[in-house]
Amino acid sequence: MITSRQGIILRIIIREHINNASPVASDNIARLYPTKISSATVRNEMISLEDQGYIHQPHHSGGRVPSDKGYLQYIESLAGSAELPLSEQHLIRHQFHQAKKDIDEWGKLAATVLSRTAQNVAVVALPKPIRSKFKHLELISIHETIALLILVIQEANIKQQMIYLTGEASQTELSGIAHRLSAAYAELTAEEIKKVIMPLSPVETQVVATVVENMQQEDRIEYEEIYIDGIRHFFDQPEFMTQDKLRDIIEIIEAKSFLSSVLLQALIDDGIGIVVGKDNKEDAMQSCSIVASKYGIPGRLSGALGVLGPTRMQYERTISAVRCLTSIMNEFLNDLYGQPSGR
Repeated sequence: MITSRQGIILRIIIREHINNASPVASDNIARLYPTKISSATVRNEMISLEDQGYIHQPHHSGGRVPSDKGYLQYIESLAGSAELPLSEQHLIRHQFHQAKKDIDEWGKLAATVLSRTAQNVAVVALPKPIRSKFKHLELISIHETIALLILVIQEANIKQQMIYLTGEASQTELSGIAHRLSAAYAELTAEEIKKVIMPLSPVETQVVATVVENMQQEDRIEYEEIYIDGIRHFFDQPEFMTQDKLRDIIEIIEAKSFLSSVLLQALIDDGIGIVVGKDNKEDAMQSCSIVASKYGIPGRLSGALGVLGPTRMQYERTISAVRCLTSIMNEFLNDLYGQPSGR
């Protein structure tokens, strides 16, 4: 447990290191301390902070830099106080009000605005249904025993699949099956469809199995559409000046399928989630931090957005930016899709 004075010294070290990317000396801390304090006192407190694992000395004769534990302590001290200035929040909201009411456009805009505000890489995953719900089914005859199944899932992509029927079926018969199943399964999840008891012909049994399989596959997808902006910011960070380190991180960023799991690692059920340094599972990411948040409509849609940067990132501003964009995206989805209807 650190003392109040040690907490102030730790904050000074972190803020100076964030701004200058270099170790912070005791003389500099004494100068920035809010009241008069000697360099000797500062050095003693720094030794204690180092013993507790909050800071470390990268060079024998140099100053100190924060450890991952020190950053986490600093982040915790921010609590829920981090907010963008109201004038900046109003400006960001104005940009979104000017945009088209289209989820893809808003995803791109959110990534651009978040990257510019946090001065790091921004990642925005478009929302997907928490549990896919059946909306509509069509069956189109391709051949006597081949049909094209078109499944519409609520607030998700249309799924199409060619199925080879167990028996012959005309277009009239297929249309009748599609109409009957659409009426029976409207607004049901895959698990709910499996529990419905109703007589089914062999062809209907085959169609239902295909529908359930497609819906379960949709539920397993973490995040399909991801927008990224701000990779250029990594080129300005002294931590990533070596080509190998920079290449490894950029490869991870460009591999969107992996990036979705990186984003998921930071997410918590409510509020802002943060992963710092060596808590990242991927070796190449252990000099980075992730600040992320879920957004969406509770019980219906869930998306995610976040910022990826060096551990020496502007946490207060980054957390503020993520919080602001999360609020805007929540409002947008509620306006676009409305409140959930009762069943």
